[in-house]
Amino acid sequence: MITVGAGVLVVGLLYYQGSGSGTDPVQLVRSSDRGWIGLALLAMVASYPVATVGVLGFVPERIGFARTALAQLAGSFVRLVIPGNLGGAALNTRLLQRSGIAPGRAVSSIGAGQLVGLVLHLLQLAFFVWLSGVRRPNTAQGAHSTEIALGCVALVAVLALLVLAVPAVRDRLVTRLRPLLEGSVARLRDLLHHPGGPALGALGQFMVSMMLTSCLYCCVRATGGDARFSAVAVAFLVGSAVGTLVPTPSGVGGVEAATAAVLGSTTGLGNSNALAAVMLFRLITLVLPVLPGWAALSWLQRAEAL
Repeated sequence: MITVGAGVLVVGLLYYQGSGSGTDPVQLVRSSDRGWIGLALLAMVASYPVATVGVLGFVPERIGFARTALAQLAGSFVRLVIPGNLGGAALNTRLLQRSGIAPGRAVSSIGAGQLVGLVLHLLQLAFFVWLSGVRRPNTAQGAHSTEIALGCVALVAVLALLVLAVPAVRDRLVTRLRPLLEGSVARLRDLLHHPGGPALGALGQFMVSMMLTSCLYCCVRATGGDARFSAVAVAFLVGSAVGTLVPTPSGVGGVEAATAAVLGSTTGLGNSNALAAVMLFRLITLVLPVLPGWAALSWLQRAEAL
């Protein structure tokens, strides 16, 4: 009941955000280019199998591709009530435990994957920020885009530092994360003796970001905009980073605001056009998978896989 209520709340918030800025989500879908929407849907769907590879790469035990893929789909429903990436991590950990893997090894496997994912996220963000600047090194727009992108990265870092600056919050985080990080590093060190798995997992996590960035790019084109892929990637990566810091289901509110702000500033689309693209992106990646995610979660529970 709480999850269903949160789902209704998320959809309502997205509709309110769009309507309040003059972007009616229903009219937005009707007026968007159907071909680009189709490509955006394909990119969204493709993100689930590559996310499955991103999980299995850090689990040396055999747990089955189909069940793991259904767990990634179920995560799109669970994230409605759990902020950040905690819902997906908890779901995958439970899946490993129900597959016969000891709790400590299950937690450390998921933690190792998240640790690698964090490093990849930062490396991708740095690369695309650099790429956004070098593509137009001699123009004011290129310099301006780079300054804005770097400013957004700095803002994310400042927010994280402010959270860590509060002693009570910092101590609580350290207490909870130390066992996870220690186990994750040890698990990752063991996995590196057979580097094929972690390499495949890292590739899967990288492809998740690329599929979702491609989805956002298609949404920009579907709403009549034109932007460089590198600038869209910066907007997506900054927005997803902000989403992990905002204590709302799936980062609703923070993700849209941050992604639209970076997208509008670095591509010249303008705030209204950028928000229209972001709203379409969130409708496809957040709202559309809710019912399939609920069905996947129900099936996994009946099969005692969770």
